[in-house]
Amino acid sequence: MKNLFYTLTATLLVSSLLIFIACNKNSGTGGSGTNTDPNHIPAEKTVTASLQGRVVDENGLPVEGAAVASGGTATATDVNGIFTFKDISMSSRFGFVKVNKQGYFTGSRSVITNAGASNYVSIQLIPRVEKGHFMAATGGRVVVQAGDTVSFTGTSVVNAATNAGYTGTVHVFATYLDPTDVRLAKYMPGDLRGVDTSGRETGLQSFGMMGVELEGDAAEKLQIAAGQKATLSWAIPVSLQATAPATIPLWYFNDSTGRWIEQGTATRQGNSYVGQVGHFSYWNCDAPSETVNFKVHLKDQHGNPVPYTYIQFQTADWGTRGGYTDSSGYAQGLIPKGQAMLFQVVSECGNMLAGANVGPALSDQDLGTVTVTIEHAELTLTGTVVDCYGKAVSNGFVNAYLDGLNYRAALVNGAFTLPVNRCYSSSVSVALTAVDAGASQQSSKTITASTGTVDAGQLSACGVSNMQFINFDLDGGSYSIAAPPDSIAYNYYSYQNYYGVYAYGGAAGNLPQVNFRLPVMTGPGNYSIDSMFVTTQINAYYFQNESMSCSVTSFGAVNEFIDGNFNGTLYTFSSGTMNPKPITGSFRIKRTQ
Repeated sequence: MKNLFYTLTATLLVSSLLIFIACNKNSGTGGSGTNTDPNHIPAEKTVTASLQGRVVDENGLPVEGAAVASGGTATATDVNGIFTFKDISMSSRFGFVKVNKQGYFTGSRSVITNAGASNYVSIQLIPRVEKGHFMAATGGRVVVQAGDTVSFTGTSVVNAATNAGYTGTVHVFATYLDPTDVRLAKYMPGDLRGVDTSGRETGLQSFGMMGVELEGDAAEKLQIAAGQKATLSWAIPVSLQATAPATIPLWYFNDSTGRWIEQGTATRQGNSYVGQVGHFSYWNCDAPSETVNFKVHLKDQHGNPVPYTYIQFQTADWGTRGGYTDSSGYAQGLIPKGQAMLFQVVSECGNMLAGANVGPALSDQDLGTVTVTIEHAELTLTGTVVDCYGKAVSNGFVNAYLDGLNYRAALVNGAFTLPVNRCYSSSVSVALTAVDAGASQQSSKTITASTGTVDAGQLSACGVSNMQFINFDLDGGSYSIAAPPDSIAYNYYSYQNYYGVYAYGGAAGNLPQVNFRLPVMTGPGNYSIDSMFVTTQINAYYFQNESMSCSVTSFGAVNEFIDGNFNGTLYTFSSGTMNPKPITGSFRIKRTQ
């Protein structure tokens, strides 16, 4: 594997970040303009967005078959550890995703969600290891690692499901998270934001984290009994001992909302913090800190977005924290207020790509577009694109689908160069889709690549229309949703084993709207539609109550199209009576995975 050497060619002001705040439809801060009270949680909003990510194990290898949940929707990771949620409902401030896999602690990540964008996260799972056990009647002390312990009094444990007292052996599964580890943000739960006792959002400077889970002899979940306490002891890392306060707030992780919640305090005893807790999840010793919002957009020297790439900020007091660019190369989040920082770009392979000194930031910051010059990459795809007349395409792009992720390359006089941060040397199938946006034409080509520079040759963006549509006749009216300018989205939910189609028009109220589900499709054929809902105008709703048939006439690869037609009966309520309404229609949707 080659090393990656990047340089920043954008202007980052070195000693101060006096950068204007710009509105951007793909990247926001949860509100417009400077946040005059950045530690107060903005009004909670639910937004529609997409979320994609990769799950890896402790060795950085992809985890297949992990259960992933976000926004009330569930899926599973594929052979590459990839999961995708398309157009789901998420919290704007605490978009949250959880990952479960046998043998590991629950992994999670919290993000500030960009409405309409495809956000990206990477989650490294922590092995779930039993650190010790004790008899419930007598209590005991378990060493998580040297200097970090958890202690229990006798008869203080209950069955978590029934609250009945437990009398057997208590098995303690635990892990310690080092706040000085530069990789902390890749495997810690949520992110380093908390909600204090007054309900205000604050940044967190961690002095140590511990995750604890209790099990009985029959693997039943156990908890601390009401009114009882367990004692946690954290060793303060050497580099933080000079600044560690005498007392520090304790915060527990709420794995339903993705928030750290302040509850209790820990006291410094020598070079350790000791505190008592009344229940178990992850617990964190954190000093609250003021924050400001930031946003940034990464592009390479060819004008391509730099997606799925880790950016981080290092400070003397806060240590290292960061997050990932989304599929369009955007990232946003919180940074400490009034502190000098080192801004860095890190490849998924763990190589340092670029860095610049920034700060101190006294208000919200827009770092603008940062151009990352890629001199070498594990894999670089090149080629040219022509239109139906053999002329170079200027208004278009190329999608490259590999390892379960979509990348986009800009065209310059019909040519493209796409560096890919691919951390594997094995051969991979690359599906290239060339698009002529001006003529609404596209075509696809598949090549095999591994490392180095691979020339895909000439692609012809011709022969396949890239228009999408859903046309239908219902209740005496004919309707058409066409993208663009309307919106049509498609997603595969592997965990629940179905395809979802969501379409809405650009008129007031996003009408008409059509949502329906299809079973797993492997190619053209006859299928049954499940759960169709249609809205044609305000207060005109139609729903499915019996099986509907769907004929799929073509089933393309990723970035190609699915064509078909459907017919059946929907129902609407009128004066308390269900009235049948025949529906017929046809569709053409782009397959995104």
